[in-house]
This record gives sequence, structure tokens and C-alpha cells, in this order.
Amino acid sequence: MNRMYEENVKSLNPFVGCLHDCVYCKPSFQAQMKRQKKRCTLCYDFKPHFHPERLLKPPPRTEEGEFIFFPSMGDPVFCRPDWFLEMREYAWRYHDRRFLTQTKNPIRLFEPIREMPNNMFKAATIETNLTEFDTPSKYKSYSEISKAPPPPRRVCDLDVVTVEPILDFKFNGMVNLIWDIHPEIVYIGYDNHNCRLPEPPLKKTLELIEKLEKFAEVRRKTIRKAWYEEASP
Repeated sequence: MNRMYEENVKSLNPFVGCLHDCVYCKPSFQAQMKRQKKRCTLCYDFKPHFHPERLLKPPPRTEEGEFIFFPSMGDPVFCRPDWFLEMREYAWRYHDRRFLTQTKNPIRLFEPIREMPNNMFKAATIETNLTEFDTPSKYKSYSEISKAPPPPRRVCDLDVVTVEPILDFKFNGMVNLIWDIHPEIVYIGYDNHNCRLPEPPLKKTLELIEKLEKFAEVRRKTIRKAWYEEASP
């Protein structure tokens, strides 16, 4: 089971793969897929593809606050329209369960769809509101970290925002960006894979959490000092 979220009761992956090529994905999700070489070479290579057979069985039931991560191993923005339609129909079929679908390109994935199931939560990763960084990290621009659209271009109507792995940010702009989305839940956490990303100092992150808690439920994940703070005497 993928434990990116404690509330996740099952990771259901009819779709697998991504082309964003995020540096922090390689030691995490992509590394997990390297175990699939004997089962599926496309999974092993993390190339976008579909496993419709995984939609043949009913999903587990979800209690209040729980959900099914759908999918967890890839960004469904790379789904073919007919693939995503099958996933959406699956969520409709099991309307008494909750599903969470997450992307780094929510405008392209969600906005063209006129009707989404009420039990299919729309989520997006928004790690920062900056495109350039001034930290001890070797990564000085967001384009060096990911091929995904810059996070400020991901603003649309969402249920969940994930600020993980959190990157340095401009304080007021980050608060306003998330306010404009009006999410029910905001997850915040630092990188867990020692990628030495351009992280914000811990104090700045805690101040952000305090501000966001005034209008959204904030769920803390890995909260620690920035890697360069730990290295300081």
C-alpha cells in the first residue's frame, strides 16, 4: 500500500506513468516501479499506459475521511481521454466510496470535464509559487526540478492541495495562491528522499501553516528543518 497519505485505504492504479520527470520522483515512485520489471515493462519504465483489468474488481469501502488514491503511480493528465473516462465511470459506479485523483496539471485534466463524480476529489501538487530560487540547493529554477507546468499555473477549483515536497516560496503570494483555490484540505511536507531541494527554512513553513489554518484544514506530513539548516553549525 502506498502511504503517501495516511487516509489512503488503497492505491488503485489502472493508469501508471508520468512524463513530468520530477527529480524527487525518481527515488520514490519510480523506484517502486522498478520492482515491476517481470510483470510489466511499461510500469518498470514509468511510461504512461493503462491497465483496464484493475477496474474489474470493486474497491474497498471508505470510512469518513478516508479515500482511495486513484491513481497513485502516475499523473493522469497523461491518460488518453477514453482511459480517464473509464476511471471516471468506475468512480460513479462506486458512488459510496471516495477517490482522490491528483495531478500537476489540473487545468488541463479537470477543467475540460463538465461533470466529475462528487466522490472523486480533485487534487493538485503545488510545491511553491516561485520559478526561481535563491537557496544553497543546486537547483536554481523550477524547470531544473520538473517538466510540469510552473505551480502558479495550476490554480483552478480543487478539493485538495498538496504542498509536498515543499519548496521555497514567496510568503504572501503562496497564501494568496492557495486561498484562490479554496481547498478543503492542504497537505504540507518536506522531501523524504534527501534530494537537497530548494527548501524553505522551517520557521517560514510553520508560519505558512499557521496562516493557511485560518481558512483550510492543514494536515502535516514530514515537517523538519531544511537540509541546509541541519548542516549549519
